Amino acid sequence: PLIEVLDALKAEGNSVFVVEHNMDVVSRAQWIVDVGPGAGSNGGQVLYSGEDAGPSEIEASVTRRFLDPGPAPRREQREPGGWVRLRGVELHNLAGVDAAFPLGVFCSVTGVSGSGKSSLVCGALAQAAGGPVVAEPEELEMAAERAVIAEVTGAQQLSRVVLMDQKPIGRTPRSNVATYTGLFDAVRKAFAELPLSRERGYNAGRFSFNVAGGRCETCQGEGYLEIELLFLPGTYGPCPECHGARYNEQTLEVEYRGKNIAQVLQLDVSEAEEFLSGIPAAARALATLREVGLGYLRLGQPATELSGGEAQRIKLASELQRARRGHTLYLLDEPTTGLH
Repeated sequence: PLIEVLDALKAEGNSVFVVEHNMDVVSRAQWIVDVGPGAGSNGGQVLYSGEDAGPSEIEASVTRRFLDPGPAPRREQREPGGWVRLRGVELHNLAGVDAAFPLGVFCSVTGVSGSGKSSLVCGALAQAAGGPVVAEPEELEMAAERAVIAEVTGAQQLSRVVLMDQKPIGRTPRSNVATYTGLFDAVRKAFAELPLSRERGYNAGRFSFNVAGGRCETCQGEGYLEIELLFLPGTYGPCPECHGARYNEQTLEVEYRGKNIAQVLQLDVSEAEEFLSGIPAAARALATLREVGLGYLRLGQPATELSGGEAQRIKLASELQRARRGHTLYLLDEPTTGLH
């Protein structure tokens, strides 16, 4: 139906530009602009701009593999290790629904927009599982509305529930990759243990841009100042005092392996994994971020600059670096966008 609507718009003489991962939509386009080859600092090049199947001729293009992917590889089918069964679910437009969910497998819940998928999974199933829902505060809004469930069986097999979606990990430049994943705590602790820090009496809090003392007080550690525009949304500009470094001069004099705390935040994940290899807690988090395809992100990259897919992968990496305990149920709301 979406493709038919786009075709109708075009037929009426309009120009239709779509930013899209879905190959059904891309393959119907009359003109394709392929950007890449990678993401972040590895991207930014127009690899192809032309008609139809052109990217299939561009060797550097990642898109070319998906324009004509051939038959999908066969995978060994997993057998469920148990079931969670819900009977008589009522929430929003769900009216007395019965559903059974297999455990120990990858299960997809599909349907048209507004059919009740999120209500069933992120609402009723999360509630029935009974464990604490680990998520951002905004993500708990769905779970806050209690479903009416006549009967639940099998939920005792679960010890923990994790709900993830593509909402931002923060709404200001103060939140970034390093702070969200927790690896920055380990980095600040390592800086506090350096000889110059001990000599000056600096503790880990000195290297936090959220605490007075080590941060730049002009921008209060944000690195940016908000510029209010009359009748328009506000925007951000670099701090004239620290020029985006977030810290005052005294704090920046402390160096770990030749880099101060602001320079460490400028490293991308792949660079930082090698540079911070001597800090096990940070190295573990960085390895997980790289493994989910985020090696190009800078540690201090503001949350406001992250796409929905990047935000979700950061949440996923933060979860995967944890020590495993019990049987966890992961609920991912629309996880495929940007996760190729």
